[in-house]
Amino acid sequence: MEKVAFALDMDDDWPPVATEHVWCDRAGTLYELGNVPFFIKGLALGDRFSAMPDPANGCIFEFSLVEASGHSLAWIIEPDGLALEPYKEEMFSLGLRIEGFSRFQLHAVDVPATADAGAVNALMDRLEDAGFAMAFPVWRH
Repeated sequence: MEKVAFALDMDDDWPPVATEHVWCDRAGTLYELGNVPFFIKGLALGDRFSAMPDPANGCIFEFSLVEASGHSLAWIIEPDGLALEPYKEEMFSLGLRIEGFSRFQLHAVDVPATADAGAVNALMDRLEDAGFAMAFPVWRH
């Protein structure tokens, strides 16, 4: 595995970083995403994609999905006064994997292809109803 840099498009100061580095297996111009991204739209854990890093800075600006893994990706922001912690046991029991970026109160949630879609969707609805800010950059469930 190697770290791969993605250049990010910013809109209204979001995301709060200009690049995101993720782990990938690579064979030439074919990559397989090895971790859950926080800011890259259109890719979920295990997706295979093709890309050409920019020769000047090594960042990937564009990619093409070659093979979808079946995983979904959710981004959850904890607003002041709310914590995701009370929900984590249920999330883990559904097979979800959670990565945290505490500086921005942001969580990237991997939903494996094998997860119960009805149970996951019900949980995501409850989180939204509770007041969490949610985004679903890759939703295959």
